Amino acid sequence: MSGTLKPSRNTSLGILQKWTKEKYGLRGVTSSGIFSVLLYNDNIARISITQDDDFEDFSYAVVVSPNLQNPTIAEHAKFIEVSTAAFTLIITKDPVRFTFQTHQHQVINADDGAFGTSWIGEQVTTYKILQEGERFIGLGEKTGPLDRKGKGYQNWNTDDYGYGLNADPLYGSIPFYIGIHSNMVYGIFFDNTHKSFFNFGASNDRFSSFSADAGEMNYYFIYGNSVAEIIKEYTLLTGRMEMPPLWSIGYQQSRYSYYPDKEVLSLAKTFRDKDIPSDVIVFDIHYMEQYKIFTWGKKDFPDPKGLLDQLYALGFSVVVMCDPGVKVEESYETYRDGIKQDVFIKYPDGTNYTGKVWPGWCHFPDFSNPKTRSWWKEQFHEYI
Repeated sequence: MSGTLKPSRNTSLGILQKWTKEKYGLRGVTSSGIFSVLLYNDNIARISITQDDDFEDFSYAVVVSPNLQNPTIAEHAKFIEVSTAAFTLIITKDPVRFTFQTHQHQVINADDGAFGTSWIGEQVTTYKILQEGERFIGLGEKTGPLDRKGKGYQNWNTDDYGYGLNADPLYGSIPFYIGIHSNMVYGIFFDNTHKSFFNFGASNDRFSSFSADAGEMNYYFIYGNSVAEIIKEYTLLTGRMEMPPLWSIGYQQSRYSYYPDKEVLSLAKTFRDKDIPSDVIVFDIHYMEQYKIFTWGKKDFPDPKGLLDQLYALGFSVVVMCDPGVKVEESYETYRDGIKQDVFIKYPDGTNYTGKVWPGWCHFPDFSNPKTRSWWKEQFHEYI
């Protein structure tokens, strides 16, 4: 299968040919591909599907491994039944489709019978039956209503700083949503880094879907008794942030931008003089020297330590805006050190990738490299 041309017509996962039980789930071979079911705990199942010979089995997002050993699996004439303490997964054999249901046989989430998981060329899509009264929330920072029902969205990070009410995509890509129907809630986390799409019944009343331009169909089904439980299980997968400092959840005063230093100090004193509660002042990009990260502008902020000391004395904490574009400039210490430490993203031929952002032509840290992440962290000592 690997390396072959994929047809442009719609090809579904097909008919089950064989399957094997594994430590944390099972693996199956179909007429059009292979699939894997892995149980992370009683509430989380990972479904992986590909037309290649094997799975990449790598994630930038997930920090835990499957942990539900020897789940209950039973084979029947027309389907395979996988059970945990929380739900049952029914895998039909002809065609292969996945249905998650309660132990009382109430459908939580089910593949569309006609399409299931399908490919058109390299693009892979999973189609889910729209349940009666189903609503959807999630996907992070998106425009539009809180309920995503009837809408379609794209995940492809875009620097759309002047976006309107219906703009999409925006800055972030959060491929996670929650479905709500029949007094039940579930989550879907679609772990694929290609350009992806989510359809919550836009222009149809039959199915929702999630797809990617290439790569594996790799998603996590999460079941729980409440939205809070779904979020808890989702963050178990992705990892949880450290507890933020108390001041960070107070009111933060921010705009584009406050400068020079006298304006910042005047702003802080005005808040205190008028007895307006505020905990933070945010410094946008103009505090830098020619937009260069880890610098202070010599003209507008000649004494940053003195300014910060005055702000702290007034009871303010400070947040500084940090762009990951490092200007290509030999006299710039951060650039020189980045070159020396070899931490920037590269083209396939080994030369550093260059793109134009606020400072001009820049290199960009390769945050997929642990060495780069450590290097980047050390640069923040310039602010302390």
